[in-house]
Amino acid sequence: MMSRKPIQTSVFSGVQRQPLRNVLIHAPTIIWVDKGQKNLWWHDQELAFSRREWLLVPAGQYLTFVNEPGATEFHSRCLGLLTPPPEEWLLQDEGAISTQTPPSTAVTDSLAWLFEAIFAMPTLSHTAQQQMLFALYAELRSQRALGLLFPSANESLRDRLSRYFAVEPGREHKLEEVSLHFNMSRATMIRKLAAEHTSFRDLLAEVRMVHALSLMQESRSQLDIALACGYQSESRFAARFKLLFGLTPRQYQQTL
Repeated sequence: MMSRKPIQTSVFSGVQRQPLRNVLIHAPTIIWVDKGQKNLWWHDQELAFSRREWLLVPAGQYLTFVNEPGATEFHSRCLGLLTPPPEEWLLQDEGAISTQTPPSTAVTDSLAWLFEAIFAMPTLSHTAQQQMLFALYAELRSQRALGLLFPSANESLRDRLSRYFAVEPGREHKLEEVSLHFNMSRATMIRKLAAEHTSFRDLLAEVRMVHALSLMQESRSQLDIALACGYQSESRFAARFKLLFGLTPRQYQQTL
């Protein structure tokens, strides 16, 4: 069953340099670096993110970056936004931001307060959480930054499916069952994903690998992480991880 939570929160840290590539962002996400610096490769240039600015990433993007610990450590917090803003906001703002616009906005006192409140609000009711999230959207819109997270009012099947996988990445997702959930046939889902340059299996693997990055923050064993991500073979999990991110799970864990 799909989660009704309007947000997903995650924390990433490290004491050594962390180079990662092809990290799928499955939902519109705000990334705030608390300590150190994130160096992002974007349109053939390098952008640096610290505590002064947010990285705003729409769904379906692949990020290549290096987390630099600085003097002590690297630490960042992420807000995955699972409930979109009102559609009329997106329709009014659609096309207002160029694809060349840097994916960042300065952190104002108002934005910082809303981020902190939302990040710490899991005990609130769903309705209260959603209203807080809409307040954040309104503030971002006033800063002309909402379009960076939601460049279009139309959501692709790829983005909807990756967000569906992200609720339970380790579950044995079967194409027949998932396509039924999305009210389409198996063949239709395959065809539509192919038109969006992906496949059911590849998208599921990518979501699982990003989930693995989060699990590694909890100091779990590699076998435990592999099983939690739906892999019965530790070696197959490690091979897929390295193929996607460019380093082995053990190499990544050594940076934590």
